Amino acid sequence: MTAPILLTGFQPFGDHAVNPTALLMERLAGEPGIVTAVLPVEYDACGAAFAALLEEHQPAAALCFGLAAGSEYIKIERLAWNRDESEQADNAGVVRTDDAIEPDGPTAYGSTLPVPTLVRELAIAGLPVTFSDHAGGFVCNHLFYRARHLIETADLDIPMGFVHLPPLPEQVADQPGRSGLTLDQQERALRVLVGLLRQGLGIAA
Repeated sequence: MTAPILLTGFQPFGDHAVNPTALLMERLAGEPGIVTAVLPVEYDACGAAFAALLEEHQPAAALCFGLAAGSEYIKIERLAWNRDESEQADNAGVVRTDDAIEPDGPTAYGSTLPVPTLVRELAIAGLPVTFSDHAGGFVCNHLFYRARHLIETADLDIPMGFVHLPPLPEQVADQPGRSGLTLDQQERALRVLVGLLRQGLGIAA
């Protein structure tokens, strides 16, 4: 049996009553060759949940998604930084303004996905996309770093990366000059990315 591709999103958090990444996981749940999960927006719990998913499913690749509330673009993240540095509390009420994620870990890990290819193909599909070298200092970056650290230290051959998605149109309706990205468009982006991962891994759709 072919190993699945693991996709994760996050629960709602802070002032965001809806997290489009959680809705996308619901849309793709149960599809052949895909495992989806919605992770808690908590520093410690998200990494533990990802580790449990790796152990249970032994995926061929992993792609994690988070909400970038201030962005109008799909952002393919290139680097995960070894730092929690946000004034915002996670869903457990924890605030970390200057903490190493792994005290003995490297300063950063790079995505092991073909970022230029992902950006190019999403652009060809007519979607607003860019790359980013900073996934923020909140739980998204924390998960990205913890996941890459776990894969590296366990010597696992699992391509892994992180993608930030913009808010939905209804989430920015009261913000002049912003349009957001519909859930259908975001789902199309996910399917393009999954298709590219399957192609790179030699997995039939």
